[in-house]
Amino acid sequence: MRITFSKGRQLKYISHLDLALAWTRVLRRAGVPLAYSQVYNPQANTQLASGLPLGYTGAAEVMDVIFTDRMAPEEFIACVDPTLPEGLSIARAEEVPLKSPSPQSALRQAVYRITVETSLTEVELNQRVANLMASDQLEQQRVRRGRVETFDLRPLVDDVRLEAIGDGQAVFFMRLSAGQHGNVRPDAVLAALGLEDAFVQVERTRLLFEFDSL
Repeated sequence: MRITFSKGRQLKYISHLDLALAWTRVLRRAGVPLAYSQVYNPQANTQLASGLPLGYTGAAEVMDVIFTDRMAPEEFIACVDPTLPEGLSIARAEEVPLKSPSPQSALRQAVYRITVETSLTEVELNQRVANLMASDQLEQQRVRRGRVETFDLRPLVDDVRLEAIGDGQAVFFMRLSAGQHGNVRPDAVLAALGLEDAFVQVERTRLLFEFDSL
């Protein structure tokens, strides 16, 4: 079963691991025929498409769950809905073949809605976005596995737009690379826009897979 769900503000500070554990508890309480790995310490056969960083909310997160017996999507939702904690809700569930690509391997991009507190004008922000999108290369540094590395941000940024501005806040749309073939977070883009010190709220609104129409 492929589940699309939301992770609300009530849970935005729980980790990726804790979210996975929470889902396992939910599914156990719901009594669905959950499959487990065949190892010494069996684990529930679930897979989240992508970790959501601490502080982010998600409107359309994706998770695969493997069952030991077939279950209709509407039956699954009816069983699970009453056991969900505040902050988790299921948008839809659908059956997918067991041999389908995993959501992790098929993930290509993520779409974000970012709200930033700023005193900059609409003209200035639009100019910064235009400069970023017109750049051929944007070198940045990041720490991975305890080492500082330099990378080119530009190929990982598909689209950035200023969507709204007012009352000291600006709202950006971003579509960025995600998954095994390249991954970047919105904070790297905000740094390129000179907004790295601003107060930010981030919602991941969609995950895009190799089988989606972008």
